[in-house]
Amino acid sequence: MFVTSAYLPTRKQALTCVALLGALLLLVYGSALSYPFVAWDDGLLITENATAHGLSFTNIRNAFTTYDPELYIPLTLLTYQVDYAIAGLHPFTYHLGNLVLHLLNVSLVCWFVFLLTGRRWIAGVTALLFAVHPLHTEAVVWASARKDVLSTFFFLATLVTYLLFRRSDVRTWYRRSIVLFLLALLSKVIAITAPVVLLLLDWREGRKIDAANIREKAPYFLLSFVFGLIAIGGKTGSDSLFLEKILIGSKAVTLYLSKLLLPVHLSVLYPYTAPVSFANPDLLSAFALVLVLTALAWWSKCKTREILFGWFFFLFTVLPTFSNFAKGEDVLKDIYIGSDRYAYIPSIGILFLFALLFSRLIDKKSQLFQGALALLFVFFAFLAQKQAQTWSSTEALFSNVLTHYPNSHLAHNNLGTLLFRNGEYDGAFAQYEQSLAIRPNGEAYYNLAQYYDTKGQTIKAMEAYRSALEHRPKDTSALVNLGVLQMRSGQLEDAVLNFLKATETDPFSSVAFYNLATAYELTDNPEEARKAYEKVLEIDPEDTEVSERLLAL
Repeated sequence: MFVTSAYLPTRKQALTCVALLGALLLLVYGSALSYPFVAWDDGLLITENATAHGLSFTNIRNAFTTYDPELYIPLTLLTYQVDYAIAGLHPFTYHLGNLVLHLLNVSLVCWFVFLLTGRRWIAGVTALLFAVHPLHTEAVVWASARKDVLSTFFFLATLVTYLLFRRSDVRTWYRRSIVLFLLALLSKVIAITAPVVLLLLDWREGRKIDAANIREKAPYFLLSFVFGLIAIGGKTGSDSLFLEKILIGSKAVTLYLSKLLLPVHLSVLYPYTAPVSFANPDLLSAFALVLVLTALAWWSKCKTREILFGWFFFLFTVLPTFSNFAKGEDVLKDIYIGSDRYAYIPSIGILFLFALLFSRLIDKKSQLFQGALALLFVFFAFLAQKQAQTWSSTEALFSNVLTHYPNSHLAHNNLGTLLFRNGEYDGAFAQYEQSLAIRPNGEAYYNLAQYYDTKGQTIKAMEAYRSALEHRPKDTSALVNLGVLQMRSGQLEDAVLNFLKATETDPFSSVAFYNLATAYELTDNPEEARKAYEKVLEIDPEDTEVSERLLAL
């Protein structure tokens, strides 16, 4: 049995390691500390999210009782509240928090692999590859990816403390591991596969996976089950599309493998516009490749367990992301292969195998492969620094998407919105038209309606809103805006119907109820107008204008 103290670094060793890694990460990702927030979830999670604006009883309670709107991430929201309490909505604090968490994660990767192998060289190489791999740039420099780096921190701490328990048989480490797993799940449910990884660790070290072993993992599995139910409560969309998940998931596996080997053409979006079925040779070949690689890894266990361990670590931890392929608010959802941040934890399994491979090669030809490894680190660091620059602004982010994946209608929409806000209406119109040329979608039609409204082309604006509602029947904003245009055009009955639909879609939309009340007033229906105004005051009791209108009725 190993002595635990041999696997606990001294304070001097830990501080020296963290300082050196910190300097390296500042060289690679330091420029991101000056970047602004981007119009890609940063508004939803941070700048426009009242729950994230400061530490208060109400905000803390809301963090633990609501979704984001789909994910349950109370601990992540709590860190945003701390950031806000320190410096308000200054992006520097949020980016620094992510960078510090990545630094801690790199340190934990090093410790984890050292506990696995007892070899500092392999642990160091795995950690350095993890530190500078360009595929991790999204998780490190995107403020909204805090949930990924935070959950990873507690996930890795769960594994490390479990291994310390196994090395020492001290139950305190076991209890700490369970608490850390709870914190990981409170950060993001992506950590849900930790119990399976713990079983995989036991298998790698030759322990029996018997009833006693399963009972030992019972607290972890119970937490996974509870948070799995919580996660299902926030998800909408593709829960029943099992075959599609397998196909797109297989494609995602091959995408991540290719990006880990050659991290070029990285993007915040990887749209997929081909049919999703076994008749599609692209998806079928990806599925077959995953099966072949799994079979080869299984065959290799006769000689070593490391390959199967690394491969299964990768597969098991990437598995929860398979359900995230269908996104968007349209009836016909967009298909995306994956996201770079989804590979943040899974990559550890593959990078561990890389380190083992280089160890074998260096044993044979030391100088040659040591030089090759050094060049690889420099190459990855250069690409990561370059990839970080794509997050310097919203425009740079989505321009990069279109450079590598011009079939992204969403990127055209987002660039069009930027141009529209800057008053460049013709450029915005061109982007919306390109978006629709790729695929008719509700967002592009909605944006076109706003363009036409700005130009005073009311009939075209109403037609565009109707087209948007064909793709998004429950779009409250489109229903309200269409109703407003109809009300201005004297189509009061149609306006009332759309406002009613909007209140049914969103019973807490004060804007929908306010416009409904106005329309009832114009149709000489004061009683219904009064009810609608009273509903507005239920939602916003401090609306003095509505209070005055009620008194006037």
